[in-house]
Amino acid sequence: MMQIRALIAIAVAVCIAAVGLFTVYDLNGGSFDLSDRQLMLIVTDSMDGDVTEYEVDSFPANTLVMIEHIPDHEIRFLRVGQVLSYHDGPVLVHHRIIQVNDDSFYVKGDNGHSTDKVMFSDVNGVVVGANHWMGSALAWLSDNFLLFLGIMFVLCCAIILRCTLGSRPDEEVQP
Repeated sequence: MMQIRALIAIAVAVCIAAVGLFTVYDLNGGSFDLSDRQLMLIVTDSMDGDVTEYEVDSFPANTLVMIEHIPDHEIRFLRVGQVLSYHDGPVLVHHRIIQVNDDSFYVKGDNGHSTDKVMFSDVNGVVVGANHWMGSALAWLSDNFLLFLGIMFVLCCAIILRCTLGSRPDEEVQP
């Protein structure tokens, strides 16, 4: 019986790892090469707009995105419709390029009405993938981390108790 439970625990762990790996693979355009890449949880709804025809569609708050860092000499080749990751002071912002100039971009969130001018020197990279399901799970874990730890603690204690109590031979009943 304990062997079956151990196999089930291993199977669940493998499934969780597979979902995580698939998410990274999917966000990264079908590759596990993470050089010059960054995962980031987007917690605002500035990109929650209508469906677009662009490679990276609008996405709601609590979406996990993959950002590809762009070398300085390639920034000028970014195009309208791509989602730019840029520095606005100490904050990273992610908005869609709506106009490309000689040394800057004009960007706007899919949920916004105002545009911002972003200099090439402020560019962090470009969003190449988005996954709302995984982002929502990470946001829930972030908001409920102590609850999650408590649940894991109780489950671990229950498993340990079950294993230690279940490993003792049953006492014989005297007639």
